[in-house]
Amino acid sequence: MRHSMPSWGSSPTSAVQGIPGCTTIPGPWPAHRPSPHGHAGDPYPTDADTDEEVVPASAHPWERPLLALSVMVTLALAMVLLRLVWSVSASLLWTVLALAAVLFVCWSARGLRYARERAESVRMSPTQFPEAYRVVVSLAQEMGLARPPEAYVRPGPVSAHADAAAHGLRRYLVLPDALLDDRGLPRDREALAFLVAHQMGHLAAGHAGYWRRVATLGADLVPGLGSALSRACEYTADNHAHAHVPEGAHSVRLFAGGPTLYTRVNLGEMAARARTDRDCSLMLYHLLSRRPSNTRRMAALRDRDRRGRVFL
Repeated sequence: MRHSMPSWGSSPTSAVQGIPGCTTIPGPWPAHRPSPHGHAGDPYPTDADTDEEVVPASAHPWERPLLALSVMVTLALAMVLLRLVWSVSASLLWTVLALAAVLFVCWSARGLRYARERAESVRMSPTQFPEAYRVVVSLAQEMGLARPPEAYVRPGPVSAHADAAAHGLRRYLVLPDALLDDRGLPRDREALAFLVAHQMGHLAAGHAGYWRRVATLGADLVPGLGSALSRACEYTADNHAHAHVPEGAHSVRLFAGGPTLYTRVNLGEMAARARTDRDCSLMLYHLLSRRPSNTRRMAALRDRDRRGRVFL
């Protein structure tokens, strides 16, 4: 999946809505293309819209190798654990119960996480944040999901409260309230659509699946392995978002400048630092972080001919 972007010096500007004192966002973002990303006046998706072709998005090249390695590590650790239980109890029943206990704990943890959102967060609907809800519904259809995921709004900063998860047959998104203004309307519709598409990219790529999570538990016990897989998955989700909402790629600046200052962030300058800023402590930070740094993520979105850097 590749989408060319216009040169960074001669691109059009895109409107910012709902941010006092700002009328345009300078940046290399292509002109808005017709799409049902929740713009005012757009109808809810109908059966006539279902013939639209789903835009393919490629996984990051490091995701599958890291996933395979993570599964092998998990299987090895599981065999060690089961062997230990067997050596202590000499009972097939206790060995099976130990395995079942791990699966039950994982299932319960996911259930409690889902329950927290249902109990504490505001759920989007046609009558609750309808503009943002329209974005979720239309993008779910455009990205080929069987049905729109539930979407919840949680108070807090953008970087800490954007998530995609699942429990059982339920898929859901968690979006920060910083994306909405005091009227409940999107501050920047294209940025909101990109972030929603990013989270849906995780769902479409299977990152939130129960068995995938169980199969990669062991990777989190190996320093650097689980975090590397997580970073590769983030780049994959960005590929999904860029395939469907390329005009919203400037939303990555929200993670650096927040909802009030992001329009002042020079994305090109920050992206350039991904090549120039290098030292041992920074390298260690990149290797241990579960998300690509802002500079590396901006560089990957700026230059679509290069894959995002997972390691050095």
